[in-house]
Amino acid sequence: MTMASRQTMCLELRESQLAKLTNSFEEIRMRALEQVETRFIRCLLLDEKISVKPVFMLKQLIRWFGCKPLLAADRVLAILLELLRSEYAEEVVKKIPHERLSAELDKIKKIVRSLESRRAMELLDDLQQLLPDIYDIHVPPTPSPSSISQTVSTSETECSLKDQLESIFQPEDFEPAWTEPCKEDELTMKTMIDMEDSEAEMNEKLINLTIKMGDYPSEYFLQAPHIFFKLVKIQQRADANQLNANRVLIKYLLQMQSSIEVRRATLGYSCNTDPPATRRKQLRVDSALGFLLSSCTILLEPVLLQFTKQNWLILELITEAVRTYGALRAPVSYLFIERLSGLIKKVQKLCHSAAGKDVAQLVDMLAVPRLHSLICNGLLHDSIALNIVNDKSMIANQARLHLLPVTMDIAYLMCMPDRDLAINSQLCAVSAPTLLDKELRRLHLGYSMLITQLRATNKTSAENIVLAQCFICLVLDQLGSKTFVKELFDAVVRCNQLYGKNPKLRMHAEILIGNLMNLPDPELRGYFYNLMRHHCGLFFHAVAQKSVYLRGCTNMELIRQRIFGLPLDTKLLRQFVLQSWQDDAPEETRAWCLQYLDLLINLTNTLKADDFRGMYEFLQPVIIPLMICRSVTCSSLHNKLWQMACPDEGDVLLKLRTNVCYLFHPDTQIRIEAATRIAYILQYQDRRDKKQKMPKKRISTDFGLVQPPRLYQSIFPTSTDEPFQGERSLDALMRLLETKDLRPAIRKSTFTQLNVLLQNWKACGYFLKTKMALLMVMQSLHIALEHITSAEHVDNVLPALGVLIKIQFYNKEFLQESGRANEMYLIMTELLFETTQYPELRENVLICLFQMLCHEHMTASETKLVLNVDLSSLIIPITYELDLTEPPYAVREGLELEHMLQQAHFGQDAVWAAQYWRLKVAISICDTPENITLEAVQALDIRESLKLTAPDLALIQTSQVGPQLRRQLTAASNCSSHEELKEIVARIQTHLVLLRTAVPEDAGISLWNLMHRYLRVAPANAADREVYMSVSELCLSCMRFCVPHVWNGLNQALELDPHHSFLLLLHDRTIGLDMLQAICQIFVALLGTQTKIPANMSWHVKFFMQLSAVARTHFEVRQLLHVRCLLTVLHHLSERDLRLSEPQLMYYIRHFVQLSSDLMSPTQTGSQWQRDCLHIACHLHTRCMPTVTPTTVATANDKGHIANKIIAYLVGLCGHSDGQVRSLAWVSMANAISNSGPSVNKVLAPMDHPPGGLIECCLSTMLHVEEIMLVKEMAGRLFVMLMPQKDTEEIIEILRRHDFLEEAYFALGSLHDTPLLQMDTHGEQSSCGLIGCYIAICSLLVTHKPSWCAQLCGHRFMNCLSDVIKTSLPSKPYMEDFLELCAAISELYALCYSTNFEFLQRSICRDSALLQSFLTLLNTAIKDTKEPQRYLTRFIKLFLVFCKDTNAYEFLFGQLNTHTNVFIEIFLYATNLKQMGTPMQRHTLSALTMVCLKAQNAPENLNFVKKMDNFNLMISINAKEDMGKNEENNMNALNSQQKPMSSRADGSNVASSVAILVQKLYRLFDHYFPAKTFNFLQPPGTGHVQIGEALGALLKVSPSAIKAAQKLKLLDRVLGLLDTFVSDVDIGNASTYVKRVGAHKSRDILNNLLVLLNMLVRWHSSPQSAINDAAVAATFVRLQIRIWPWLSHSAHLKCLCVQLAMFLTEHSLEMCRHSSVVLSGQSTSLLQLMVRVADYETTRKETPNTVPHQCLVPALRVMINCCACGEARLSLSKMHVLDIFDTILPATVSAAHASKVSPAALIAWLGFWEVYSRYDVGSKICHLHGLITAIQRMPPLSQGRILCLRILRNMSFSQGNRLSLVGNADFMSMLSAVVSQPVKDVGGDGDGDGSLESYEEHSLVVLILWKLYCFVAKYQAILRGTKLMKKLSGLQERLSVVKDERPELFQQLSHAPELEELLGKVIDCMEK
Repeated sequence: MTMASRQTMCLELRESQLAKLTNSFEEIRMRALEQVETRFIRCLLLDEKISVKPVFMLKQLIRWFGCKPLLAADRVLAILLELLRSEYAEEVVKKIPHERLSAELDKIKKIVRSLESRRAMELLDDLQQLLPDIYDIHVPPTPSPSSISQTVSTSETECSLKDQLESIFQPEDFEPAWTEPCKEDELTMKTMIDMEDSEAEMNEKLINLTIKMGDYPSEYFLQAPHIFFKLVKIQQRADANQLNANRVLIKYLLQMQSSIEVRRATLGYSCNTDPPATRRKQLRVDSALGFLLSSCTILLEPVLLQFTKQNWLILELITEAVRTYGALRAPVSYLFIERLSGLIKKVQKLCHSAAGKDVAQLVDMLAVPRLHSLICNGLLHDSIALNIVNDKSMIANQARLHLLPVTMDIAYLMCMPDRDLAINSQLCAVSAPTLLDKELRRLHLGYSMLITQLRATNKTSAENIVLAQCFICLVLDQLGSKTFVKELFDAVVRCNQLYGKNPKLRMHAEILIGNLMNLPDPELRGYFYNLMRHHCGLFFHAVAQKSVYLRGCTNMELIRQRIFGLPLDTKLLRQFVLQSWQDDAPEETRAWCLQYLDLLINLTNTLKADDFRGMYEFLQPVIIPLMICRSVTCSSLHNKLWQMACPDEGDVLLKLRTNVCYLFHPDTQIRIEAATRIAYILQYQDRRDKKQKMPKKRISTDFGLVQPPRLYQSIFPTSTDEPFQGERSLDALMRLLETKDLRPAIRKSTFTQLNVLLQNWKACGYFLKTKMALLMVMQSLHIALEHITSAEHVDNVLPALGVLIKIQFYNKEFLQESGRANEMYLIMTELLFETTQYPELRENVLICLFQMLCHEHMTASETKLVLNVDLSSLIIPITYELDLTEPPYAVREGLELEHMLQQAHFGQDAVWAAQYWRLKVAISICDTPENITLEAVQALDIRESLKLTAPDLALIQTSQVGPQLRRQLTAASNCSSHEELKEIVARIQTHLVLLRTAVPEDAGISLWNLMHRYLRVAPANAADREVYMSVSELCLSCMRFCVPHVWNGLNQALELDPHHSFLLLLHDRTIGLDMLQAICQIFVALLGTQTKIPANMSWHVKFFMQLSAVARTHFEVRQLLHVRCLLTVLHHLSERDLRLSEPQLMYYIRHFVQLSSDLMSPTQTGSQWQRDCLHIACHLHTRCMPTVTPTTVATANDKGHIANKIIAYLVGLCGHSDGQVRSLAWVSMANAISNSGPSVNKVLAPMDHPPGGLIECCLSTMLHVEEIMLVKEMAGRLFVMLMPQKDTEEIIEILRRHDFLEEAYFALGSLHDTPLLQMDTHGEQSSCGLIGCYIAICSLLVTHKPSWCAQLCGHRFMNCLSDVIKTSLPSKPYMEDFLELCAAISELYALCYSTNFEFLQRSICRDSALLQSFLTLLNTAIKDTKEPQRYLTRFIKLFLVFCKDTNAYEFLFGQLNTHTNVFIEIFLYATNLKQMGTPMQRHTLSALTMVCLKAQNAPENLNFVKKMDNFNLMISINAKEDMGKNEENNMNALNSQQKPMSSRADGSNVASSVAILVQKLYRLFDHYFPAKTFNFLQPPGTGHVQIGEALGALLKVSPSAIKAAQKLKLLDRVLGLLDTFVSDVDIGNASTYVKRVGAHKSRDILNNLLVLLNMLVRWHSSPQSAINDAAVAATFVRLQIRIWPWLSHSAHLKCLCVQLAMFLTEHSLEMCRHSSVVLSGQSTSLLQLMVRVADYETTRKETPNTVPHQCLVPALRVMINCCACGEARLSLSKMHVLDIFDTILPATVSAAHASKVSPAALIAWLGFWEVYSRYDVGSKICHLHGLITAIQRMPPLSQGRILCLRILRNMSFSQGNRLSLVGNADFMSMLSAVVSQPVKDVGGDGDGDGSLESYEEHSLVVLILWKLYCFVAKYQAILRGTKLMKKLSGLQERLSVVKDERPELFQQLSHAPELEELLGKVIDCMEK
């Protein structure tokens, strides 16, 4: 092909090629682009022609940007630019108009901007600037042109604002407006900024904008007319207004941060009901911030390395922008992060490359760039930290990569340790440290440890140094310190005596020696060998001279431990051999290594048998093959090794391997002699007793020559990546080899086939999966060796050896085992001798032997055999490759790590990396950056490259911000030039941008001195004014950053200097707005700082009064902007304690209310004015409200007028368009009305507006959907506050009219349960507080009108409240509002209990999910809140309701296993003394009492008290001794930590939770009933009653509580109180006292007695509370008797006293005794009193006939209990208690009917008689006819009839009664009648309705008969002669029939078995 034809092909772009640029496939497009780019650019470079259609090419390149995804945009734009610059542009100009091409470029710009590619944007700017030139269009120059503005945007005059926005931002950069301005506000905002204004006009407008910015919500500036965008554009102009533009932007960002926080708060949310599509658009905040940051970084880049007065403002602006991202919780723009990283690298490069020796000059040169670098480092860190939190898609490695410039700036991290910690913690939180990070830490640790050891006066112990070698060796070579090498060597030597007992220490020492022997630095390595030669020489000399080398240890012990001056192992010994071999090693080192080997061999030869064997085995792995290989070229070493390997004495088998190795020696004679030695060893092994001389021909045989070596590739010729597929063949061959007695020929063929298959490397792996494979190979070799004379068996050896070679190459483990086994060497050498006539077989044996000898140095693979040592001096029987890679020692690893870090972390910048390590060494030497000096580092023995240089020191000094700030302050104090001072102030401002609130104390003092010097006096001229403004701005920065010395200094100056410039200038009407604004901002910052104000500060009130007058003056002359500035100051002044008199307060209230009204507007304009005036008026009104002092001049009418005016004023502002004004007005109005107290009616009476009254206005505002949440909530609270002022019916009507319940229901559906919202929240939302208002309204209505509760419970709103409680809890910081809402709901439910308990039972009491959530709420309230009582009171109210319902109670207490601690903690918390008298304690005590009552009869799983008994708490011993001291009102202090019983710790003790609860209740009891001061004349309160009930109920059901009460001596306290009362002489006798003061005045005494006796009754009703102490029993009885006179005045008290006696005698015999006797000093016994009570209650006429009096049964029960003791029985007999039966149990039926005693009373007395009749004194016959008559008239089996029969039974047991009873005909007739009674289902006569169901009466009668008749023959005969005997016989027969025929029924019949037994005894007696 000719040259012309080739050129034609290359310089042509066809349309088909260009058309591929818009192909749908990415690969085709990219390939086409590469072709077009290559050919077109090559053509232009070579100035050659190309055949192309430029217009089509241009269109295709433009269409490229319409293809997705967009690829290689910068390359396409570059081609476009070159096309339009070339000669082909003429055709483009002719056919494409300028407007079209410009529009296309604008579209491309919109697309490319989303890529955030700086290169692409620069190319687009160049293209747009090129268009006017190629189209020959004249473009007027822009004012103040700069390269900065040209890179940001095109000509502003050509594009409208909308076009600029569209070209810069994408549609996704806009969002629906948060709020929209009204038309008036929009028109006002349009006049704020005009881009065409002159500099002076723009300056004035920027100042005005700064003042008026607070009027408007921040989002207005992101909407049309896009003021924020204009401000950034003004900033980009870089003209005189840039400073002011930056200030305005900073203020805007601060306002935006506040707006975001407010918008994020739930209370700040307002619902916009307009559809998003119809709402205005605003620029997204994150997009606006990205645009601003892009502008700032572009502005900062050219001035980054130099100082300008604008730098600090730009940096502060960037800082605030990043903080705004933080408030927004959005990730920072990654384009900004990349640009910021670029700026940091740019400055760091300057800092790293600085050169010079004058530190002062270097500091001056680096000060500004380094300060900028420090600020940018912090900004980068903050940005990445925000993205880690806010960008979930951020990859951990990406974060690390972005932070790399900061993490590698070691000077920054040294001087900013807090940043260092924060960065590390954040990166660790994102992901685990990377491998490089871990290695970097290892290097840091190594440097630190090594430097510390070098400079330490107290050196680290030798043992610790050796153990730390893994870190030290990493940096040992880098430091190059011979001193430290010597210390390391000495440490190893000093530890020689420890190695025997510490294997770990020895291992580290050997590793350390290996590192020292392999130091890369030849000088250090040689130095170490010199040290080693000296010390090792001393050891060998001591051995030779038989002297002691190491005191405390013999030389032989050291030899056995392999310590030859230094510990030695096989690896170190190999190093000696290899070092002696190295050509680059110094001659002295090589000679010493050979000498060391000679000394070891000589030492070995001198040892005795056992030690020789051990030493030989130690040396053998190195002798074979390394030392033998080395001896080939070293005759002296050869002679000693050859002599030592001679098998003439000792264990000859030990030397077999060494002689086998000599078979590969290059000297033929040595090989022959080695063969002779091997033959001798083999013969010696066979015949140990007889050594026969071998034949000569066998001795001189040369085996070792294999020439040429066999190719390794011939062993595994089959190399493939495919998997092995011959598994079946291998398995078949292996099964065949397993066959016993296999013929040799078949075995040979099998092994041959196996050998062929194993030529595949993967086949070896499959072959070795079973252990039988190796066994079969070895068995074959043994068999062949045993039959070696047979040719058939010899043929089997060759393939078996082939298999063995392959196996050993594949399996290194088997090869290592073979190499260590003498048996393998014996087999192989025997084969070698027996097969000398088979060369191929001999070669295979030699290869096997070589494998076994050199296994430690070879690595086999499928394709090659690699040796790691050079064995070329020997004859190797197989080909191999060498890999002399040095072993991985730490000293070399450290160098490699530093190299890796240099590439990865330092961008291959060796200068930067070197400086990094120098600084690391410096900080390790000097500890702190302040102590670093050149001299301190130079004095250390380290490499010069690691010693600090002057630029390094300058970098460290410039990184210390505090000292640099002091330098600037010193310069400022010595400055005499205005311009220089302004520059220094700007530098100080830059330092403050970095330091912010961390200004050092001394710098703060100097700052104040500087500012006081220039701010004390007002400026006199223009130059002074500029300085004054600059210092004022510095003062403002100090105030913003809370520099305390500046704050205190300015406060003192204003207090002491009435002529301070600030005070004077504020009074100057001609002051400029910029200065006024600056001073006012300083005052605002001063007053807004949260610092305690000194009490003697008086300038506030004076300043307030003066400033108020100045503000009025400015207002009168319409200087409204001045007034705005002053109002802001007055707003903050009003919050201070101004100490104004009441007339002054009312005057200023009127003043500011009027000032607000004068400029009241419905628009946003002026809203800040309204906020300030409102704040001031409300603060002053609050101080005016509380009290009226005696010196008050104002009348009550004046105050009422002020209050009315304030309320009217606030109501007027409640409808303002600004949400903050409305919120403030509602809050202030609620506060004012709440402070009005009882006079609220007077305040609200004059108000006839708004329509419907204020209360209806509140309700409508609360229900308004689009209102701010805070306003709605405050309106709701105010509505609740005003509800009592209205009639309930009117309230209900208002609520009905507004459909309140339905609105409340819908509000529940939009509940947001946390105080924070997502920024993208939309739709209606309801806060917990707002729902709480709905609940509060319902609760108040239910309280005032309980009947309304039915309507409430019937509405779906009430049903949905349970869903709120079932909502999962918010996170801990946000749960309080939700808990408050749930508590309010609980209280509403509790209010419904009295009237609508059925509703609660149907709904919440059956909702297990709600009950579970209720337990969670209780748990959360008690554990996770600071004020549990705030919620628990209302939760416990609902808990009491749940206890009333069986289902809810069972569910709640069924959860005891998981929630036991919840209730215990609540009980413990509520019973604390600090909660005494609170509603929570009252309700908790009620709950505790109810729980105890429920526990009385509860099953095991529902018995909460028993759970409490078993639940233990860990308490301190001191707390157990006195748990009442120093308790905090917090659960952590009130309740001990809960732990199981087994976890008892020192100083702690375990106690039952019940015991602790009793202690707390005891303290409450002690407080309510103080032992010395309690007065029974004072009425008991609710607390007295509740604590008594709770203690009594708990003591009744809990044994642990009783034990705790005994320890606390609670009973003694109660008895002491009663004893004090009865002994009180002022009260005296009951009847006397009542007569003296009147019965009504004794109620308090009776009520107090009721409380205490009720507690004792509850307590002692428990069996565990028995009184066993005689003294206590006597005290009880005596007190009851002395209290007895009071019983006549209270029936309830009487009943309690009798019940107490009953319970006391129930379980205590001691109480029975003392109750039965008359105690000393008493006239009667307690038992006698009980008898009187029983007698009185029985016979008194007032007692109803049906029910006995409550005191009767307890009194009789006391009598029954006392019957157990003889004293009582004697007393009862003396009192003839049974005589009462004459009255209650008459002998005749007629008399019985006439008795007025109730049946219940009769039964009670019969019960007493039945017990009393069991004893002798009570069993005498009396009232017999009465008993018989009672039996006859009572129905069968009735209680009274049974008792009468039992009494008769008891009488029959007394022998003295037998005759009387047997002779009584009525008695016998009664017995006969009872026996004759039929029993149901027994026989034919028991089927009637009158049949009995029990044999109880029969059994009693038969027992009576048995006792009366069966023990005396006379009476037996009498019974035989009666009909009764026949009845008994018939009864027995009937029972027998039933038992036989119906045994089941017989067992079920009551008393049937018992009766059968008794009848059998009676019949037997009769038959005898």
